[in-house]
Amino acid sequence: MSERVIVFIGAPGSGKGTQSSRLAKQLGIPALSTGEMLRAEARRETPAGRKLRDILAAGSLVDDSVVCDAVNARLRRDMPARGIILDGFPRNLPQAECLDGILAAMGKPGPLVLHLQASRQCLMERLTSRRHCEICGAVYNLALRPSRLGWNCENDGALLAQREDDAEAVISHRLNEFDRACAPLVSFYRRGDYHLIDGDQDAEVVSGTLFAIVAMSAARAAA
Repeated sequence: MSERVIVFIGAPGSGKGTQSSRLAKQLGIPALSTGEMLRAEARRETPAGRKLRDILAAGSLVDDSVVCDAVNARLRRDMPARGIILDGFPRNLPQAECLDGILAAMGKPGPLVLHLQASRQCLMERLTSRRHCEICGAVYNLALRPSRLGWNCENDGALLAQREDDAEAVISHRLNEFDRACAPLVSFYRRGDYHLIDGDQDAEVVSGTLFAIVAMSAARAAA
């Protein structure tokens, strides 16, 4: 593939982080999170960087225009020759429209969109099974990736805990919010290079499916 942006869509617990990391390694391209891009831009001595530093330092929410400016700056400055994976962007329709505009202005094709759709039951099971170490921050999953030490962290032996935002009531609210933001995003992307993948499947199966989709898309583009 050549200078193609890959976008992941998926609810919390759908496997976006795991799969984007795996795909990045398979393809030899970077997977950049929105948070990473924002922090990188905030370190730059530019008017936009200083503005972003102030926003982040105040703990304020970063609005769509600021996020889009950061993505635009990063892609124009550091778009790798083999493409890039965006993890956590776009999150809504305005951001998707912005990304299309950025790519069009750069003379690049629209993104390859990989939508991991998992059932509510599966998402609940995955998210309520997450545990973390309050000492080193390591994250485990009782169902998918348990610690070799059971209820204790592999790094320091500390007892693992559940985050407050991994409680069932909080998760349900987060999933409802995602569904509301996702529907118009999917409608927007269906007209392009969009692929729906069953996120309930085993992670290895999902990885194989994603790699096959990317390879097929690259072959079509080269034809």
